[in-house]
Amino acid sequence: MNTLFKQKPWWQFALIRITIAYILGVVLAKYFPLPHSWILVFFGCFFLCWLIFSGLPLQKKYRFGWIGGFALNGLFICIGMVLLSFHTTPSPLQSSVIINADLTEKANSYQTTAAMGNNNILIYLKKDSSAFALKEGTELRLHKLPTPIKSASNPGGFNFKTYAASQYIYYQIFLSPGDYTIVRQHPIAYTKLFITQMRNRVLHILQQYIKSKKERSVAEALLIGYKKNLDPDLLQAYSSTGVVHIIAISGLHLGMIYGLLLFLLKPLKKLSYGKWLKPLLILAVLWLFTLLTGAAPSILRSAIMFSFIILGEQQGRTNYTINTLAASAFCILVYNPLYCWDIGFQLSYTAVLGIIIFSKPIEKLWFIQNGILRHCWQLCSITLAAQIFTLPLLLYYFHQFPNLFLFTNFFAVPLSGILLYLEIILLVLAPIPILAKPIGILTQQGLYYLNTLIENTATLPFATTNFIQVSLMQTICLYGIVIGVSCWLWQKKSIFFMGALGCTTLFIVLRSLSIIQCQQQNKLLIYHAPKFTAIDILEGCSYRYLGNPALLEQPLLVKRYISPSRTLYRAANISHTTNSQFMYPFIFGGNKTILLLLPNMVLPNQVVDKKIDLIIFSGSPQHKLEAVSSQFPGALLVFDSSNPLWKIERWKKEAEVLHLRHYSVPDQGAFELDLSK
Repeated sequence: MNTLFKQKPWWQFALIRITIAYILGVVLAKYFPLPHSWILVFFGCFFLCWLIFSGLPLQKKYRFGWIGGFALNGLFICIGMVLLSFHTTPSPLQSSVIINADLTEKANSYQTTAAMGNNNILIYLKKDSSAFALKEGTELRLHKLPTPIKSASNPGGFNFKTYAASQYIYYQIFLSPGDYTIVRQHPIAYTKLFITQMRNRVLHILQQYIKSKKERSVAEALLIGYKKNLDPDLLQAYSSTGVVHIIAISGLHLGMIYGLLLFLLKPLKKLSYGKWLKPLLILAVLWLFTLLTGAAPSILRSAIMFSFIILGEQQGRTNYTINTLAASAFCILVYNPLYCWDIGFQLSYTAVLGIIIFSKPIEKLWFIQNGILRHCWQLCSITLAAQIFTLPLLLYYFHQFPNLFLFTNFFAVPLSGILLYLEIILLVLAPIPILAKPIGILTQQGLYYLNTLIENTATLPFATTNFIQVSLMQTICLYGIVIGVSCWLWQKKSIFFMGALGCTTLFIVLRSLSIIQCQQQNKLLIYHAPKFTAIDILEGCSYRYLGNPALLEQPLLVKRYISPSRTLYRAANISHTTNSQFMYPFIFGGNKTILLLLPNMVLPNQVVDKKIDLIIFSGSPQHKLEAVSSQFPGALLVFDSSNPLWKIERWKKEAEVLHLRHYSVPDQGAFELDLSK
């Protein structure tokens, strides 16, 4: 870090300061929104300060330079607040939409998206032959209104509403054949049609020369980021071993292609115009590859990053890579400020930042004379450097740590690079089957060894540490520790050590308080798990499952709907205590008594010695709310996700007429009840 900022103090890196100010404005607009009139007033004040500063004599500008910096940062904070507000404002509902994506088959429907004004709308289509008539560019006239996407998530789980908003999707609609009319077919843009045809051609070549379905699915993901054919268990194995970035098309792939291009275009240095031709050719190939992969956000971010880095190198500004990195982040966030909350964006930039700052110092810790071993240590140092800055985010978002990440990356990254180059050669030689066939066989065999390595490593009992719960404040403390220790090691100033020590103390305090709070918890959780009854009673750091046993037989569903909440509340053990009893159909927990109302069940006549606090409607029971409420007055009615949506809507209307308290899990997300109160 001392070499990074050797020639200039960090505050003189203008793009870093501007980017930080802009991100601060975006974050403030998200959590502390202000009226547009207030933002306009602040913008005017900052702009006036900037004009006054610009009019000062040169001598006074140096004396009052802080005024210019304050005004400039304030302007970009306001710009960030305005742009986020612009990007998060849904377009008015319209009856005419244009489909802008191919159909994707789901379990019970087909899914696509359509443009509606400046935003997109998520469309679910009934599974019948009429859906195949809807292709990209088809304009539809809707006969019913879309509904806003609801935040029906579980504690600690994936929030689809937030994710959809980052894609400018705020509404959804389910369409049967009679709910829409086809107006006309718009022509698809030539560029998009060309990219689609190229992608289909690549998929056809891989299918032709890589016969094994499992290996071919990894080849598709490795080369162009096509993941529709990936086996979920294989994907989980890549994630558990810390090498999911290999099949998640990202900067790693562009970096490999960039390295190959540098090698191939080395002779251009001898030409007089090679200084300009070389970066132009590299940029052209990188952006062509980006478009070929569909210009997904992860690869688009990497393309912009590499573009700025290449242009910076061409201008001889290799010492200011971190400034170039800030410039690329600024451009991306101006295009879409919501990327601030995108996990891929955060991991991409923290990984690159870690490599820029830490890779060289780590490499210098151990000098190896042997050339091969030295290159291996360089690879390890890059992996460790990237892990330093990404580790807090990995713990915060994924609640697990791949213990063998260094081992798997040491073997998997070079092997994946070789396989990527082989796939590129396969594409080039595809018109010559006699040459392409052995390359395809070699690629398939390499992919088999890669998958075998990853799957066998993932099965080791110590491969992954799970159930790691780190809050946002704890994550900030971890970054404070990393930054403080790094600055102390490089600059030897005690203030950085004291800052790291303070962050460590705060982290320990926050984590201890969180653990104590979880040890004392006693609550009921009704999860949002579509078509299933999923209920947990959390007792300290243990849980008691009272839902549908069939859900537990599907590990992917458990991981999606239940595990995040158990991790959030540190409930890692199955409860064997007797604090909560289940006496069909009653649940007694703490100071609460709960009735679980199941299908074809007669309302219980037995009298309990406690008042019924909660009634859970599960599996679409055939009971009138009026009869239930008259027998158990004052109880809160909860409709779980095992009930059909149309019936829940009917119950909600009936409850409103009868003035009954009610809660819909599919609409409002998981239901939580503190049993100790």
